[in-house]
Amino acid sequence: MTLSDALASKVNWTPAPTSIPAVAALTMPHRYPSVRQTRFELQRWELTLVIERYRLQSNGEIVLELYDIPSSMYMNAYIPNPQCLTADTRDRKALVAARRVFVRDCKLPPTYWWPLGASVRMTGVGYWNPVKTTLGALGNGAELRPVTGFKLINGCGLG
Repeated sequence: MTLSDALASKVNWTPAPTSIPAVAALTMPHRYPSVRQTRFELQRWELTLVIERYRLQSNGEIVLELYDIPSSMYMNAYIPNPQCLTADTRDRKALVAARRVFVRDCKLPPTYWWPLGASVRMTGVGYWNPVKTTLGALGNGAELRPVTGFKLINGCGLG
C-alpha cells in the first residue's frame, strides 16, 4: 500500500493511461495476492477524472472517491500518511509531494466524507483491496494505492 514491499522496484514507473471503466473491467485475482503479481499492481497508472468526495482516515491516509463522468462510475484511491512511509518506500519524495500538493490545493479533509468536485489528473499504482464496502469501491476491489502524483485541473478554488 505504500510501495515499501520487496517488489516495489518492479513497478513500471512510466504512467500508462487508463480510466475507471477500464480498471473496473479487470478480473480480480482468485485470491488477493500477498505480493505484487498482476499487471495492474506492477504499473503506475494515470487517470483524468473528478474527485467526488474525500475524507481523512484515522491512520492519516486520505481516501479519495473518484468519479468518471462519461461512465458514471466510481473508484477509490488513497494518499498515504507520510509518517507511514518507510525509508524503503519507492520514490518516497513523489508520494510526499503528491500529498503536499493535494493538501495545499484542496485542504486536509475532515474524518467524515466531504464533497469536493475537483477535476484532476493523477497517477497511482494498482492495488487489489479485499474490502469492497468503502463508499465508491469497485466490485473487483481495484483501486489506486498509493497515489503517486496529483495535478489539479479545476476546483478547490482553481478555475
